[in-house]
Amino acid sequence: MLLRRLYSAVLVLLLAAQVVGGEKLNLNTATKEQLVALGLSESQALQVIGHREKSGAFLQVEELLAVQQMNKQSFEKIRDRVTVDE
Repeated sequence: MLLRRLYSAVLVLLLAAQVVGGEKLNLNTATKEQLVALGLSESQALQVIGHREKSGAFLQVEELLAVQQMNKQSFEKIRDRVTVDE
């Protein structure tokens, strides 16, 4: 159990380093771990993925505001670090 938590923590740190490095995260391919590394809660990350699976690819970053549990404050926190372009 401890090893699993350690692995998860290392993975989140690696993903966070990738995001901080200047690369924008594509909302249409982002994993739960990547979205959490950006600063979303696990619940918000799952909602983003669920919305994407149900409604199809995001066409604009602003479509995040239509996702359940996504408030304006959370959106503004990640807005400049996400994209929908490939």
